Amino acid sequence: MTRIAEAWRRVPTVSAKFLLILVPSLVVTVSLFSALFFYDRHKDLKTALREKVATIAEVNVAALSNTLWTFDVQAVRNVIQAIGANRELVCIEVSDDLAGELFSWPEPGCPPDNDAGIERRPIRAQGLQVGSIALHYSHASVREQLRQEVMNTAALLLLMLAGTVAAALAALRLTVGRPLRRLIASILESERGGGHRPVDWRAADELGRVIQAHNAMLSRLGREEAALRKSEQRLALAITATRSSVWDYDLRTGQYWWSKEFPALLGYGASELTMTAETWASLLHPDEAEQVMAESRRRLRDRAMAYSAVYRMRRQDGRWAWIEDRATAQRDPDGRARRLTGTMSDVTERVRTELDLAHERNVLQVTLDNTDQGIIKVDRDGRVVMANSRAAELLNIPAEILAGTPQFADMVAVQRRQGEFGEMGDDPDLYLTYGISGRPPAGGDGNGCEDGGGGFPDMFGDPPGEPAGTIDQPFTFKRRRPDGRIVEVRTNPLPEGGFVRTLTDVTVEARSAEEIFHAMQELERAYADLKETQASLVQAEKMASLALLVAGVAHEINTPIGIAFGCATHLTGRTGSLAEAFERGTMRKSDLAAYVATASEASRLIEQNLTRAADLIQSFKRVAVDQTSEERRRFDLLAYLEEVVTSLGPTLRKSRHRVAIACSPGIVMDSFPGALSQVVTNLVMNALTHAFPADGKGHMVIDVDETPDGEVEIRFADDGAGIAAENLPKVFEPFFTTRRGTGGSGLGLHIVFNLVTQSLGGRISVDSVPGDGTTFTLRIPKTAANPQVPASVPLETEPI
Repeated sequence: MTRIAEAWRRVPTVSAKFLLILVPSLVVTVSLFSALFFYDRHKDLKTALREKVATIAEVNVAALSNTLWTFDVQAVRNVIQAIGANRELVCIEVSDDLAGELFSWPEPGCPPDNDAGIERRPIRAQGLQVGSIALHYSHASVREQLRQEVMNTAALLLLMLAGTVAAALAALRLTVGRPLRRLIASILESERGGGHRPVDWRAADELGRVIQAHNAMLSRLGREEAALRKSEQRLALAITATRSSVWDYDLRTGQYWWSKEFPALLGYGASELTMTAETWASLLHPDEAEQVMAESRRRLRDRAMAYSAVYRMRRQDGRWAWIEDRATAQRDPDGRARRLTGTMSDVTERVRTELDLAHERNVLQVTLDNTDQGIIKVDRDGRVVMANSRAAELLNIPAEILAGTPQFADMVAVQRRQGEFGEMGDDPDLYLTYGISGRPPAGGDGNGCEDGGGGFPDMFGDPPGEPAGTIDQPFTFKRRRPDGRIVEVRTNPLPEGGFVRTLTDVTVEARSAEEIFHAMQELERAYADLKETQASLVQAEKMASLALLVAGVAHEINTPIGIAFGCATHLTGRTGSLAEAFERGTMRKSDLAAYVATASEASRLIEQNLTRAADLIQSFKRVAVDQTSEERRRFDLLAYLEEVVTSLGPTLRKSRHRVAIACSPGIVMDSFPGALSQVVTNLVMNALTHAFPADGKGHMVIDVDETPDGEVEIRFADDGAGIAAENLPKVFEPFFTTRRGTGGSGLGLHIVFNLVTQSLGGRISVDSVPGDGTTFTLRIPKTAANPQVPASVPLETEPI
């Protein structure tokens, strides 16, 4: 196959390749169709010959019937001689059955040719068969006629093939060859530097569009070359104006080059510095030379494409200039650096300004750290840009986190994980987090805080055109920390956006108010306990399955939350280390790269595990909300059953039992999903408790069918121990159980019966054979009527 491809590439012209494809294709196509045609023609000729011989036999049967009846031998021979005049016949046999004789032509017992055909006809006279005639005929005439037709057709096809090839070559030359030669001539002229001459050819076909695109490309190249020349001129002016220079270092040859602006940066003349790497190294500051050279060698080993460094170089007058060096590497396919190209700019003024600004910032930070109030500043993008140590203490946040300029929302998240907000779902910072970050608040209604201007909920009304989280007026509130300290928080907006916050320890002043607040909380808690003790035992049983669901989901989400927390803690430690290195001025690019890699991996793990936990919580939330409400809505039955079974996954995984669902998709219910969820949950828990032995492995199936009368039939079957016949009539009675004293209350199936017959408006039955499993059959309408309130099952429940 490789040789064929290589030979095909060696074909010198398009016309030759065209003929190599066209001629064999035409020959094969014509040969195939001719073979099919002459095959049919051969069958037609053979059929015509057989019909002709059959006609001869039919015609002579009548003549022979009388001669055989009268035993006229001479007449028989004359008829045979007359029949033999047909040149297709090779042998004629007439048998006289009455006389027992056989007449043959051209000679007695003439052996028929193996390729000959035969036609036999009986000879009758006076209603009796007196003999028979057999005509043997040859196909030689058919073959001869077919040969002549094949030769004539072949000659005609050869003439047509020659004409077709000639016409195709002429068309190829006119439509492809001529414009292609002009296109090649234009390309060769451009390569020789003769300019970009467009191809003089206009056509609406594909080649015409290619030439049109080629002409457009030539025009664009001309414009780009002109623009490139202008850009080179501008670059030269920009390099001079920005006090920069360009350099290039060929690692293979060791040749070093820089533009004439580099010596000027350091106060030298254009020819005073030799263009070598040694000259460049000799100008480095002694305190930085080793580090800069090591960094330069590292560039040769790693696979990065761009580099940046700032270091000092000696000027001619002995002073030191800060140089910003930016470089780009060119590498071979193996990743080895072959060439370094970059720019060097004098950034002395910028570095001095940054150093002065850092000094002033340190002075300001020391001043703030010695104040008794905690102070933080948040910019318009919601980032904490300044904070003192007292703020870290009062917020109970590590100082290194605040030093890393975190998002305000992330700072609140750290406090929340540490339990700083406690049960205070109405803490204003939760709403402030929402306003700045776009994330929803944790809960609460904004009550219970002191504000300086008209109430907390109005503080975050952003005017049109303002960024999210803009605070348009001051406000004040107090926060109680878990250790009992009371912190007064005052927030004032900034004109450019963002705000400044002060935190003051007012524990002593707020102690009396706290005592009153605690007393009110105790009263509310006592009232809540009183309400809980008034709940009925039936309601407690109804919520038992939800409690199991909560416990299972809590166990399931513990692993992803633990992983996410561990990653966040590790990332916090790395952030502190990086901030400490930054403060000491010892941070290196490798430290930052390692931190970015760690942060990227930690963020991925945090996002992955929190997404998993969110999916578990969302599934639990939908099922739990349905179980604790009497809301009626439309839902897809299959999807909802799968959601309920998924919510029971933590409980099922503790055992070896499995639940399968057999339900057609597209069954839409307009009913009460909470009641249906409670029914399915109780049936599964009932089977786990009663149907299977402790170390057994069981199967449960939920089978759903639609009925013609607008109902659905749900069959819940298990392959467990079954129910004794004497217990079947009592399974739906309240407080009936066979496991009393071992965890059974006897209310699970009673609740199922009430929910099915009253809330869902259906009916339920049970069928069981001891040792052969149990089947509960529910028939409920797809569109539920208004449910009747069961006397023993309260409709209103406390939310989870």
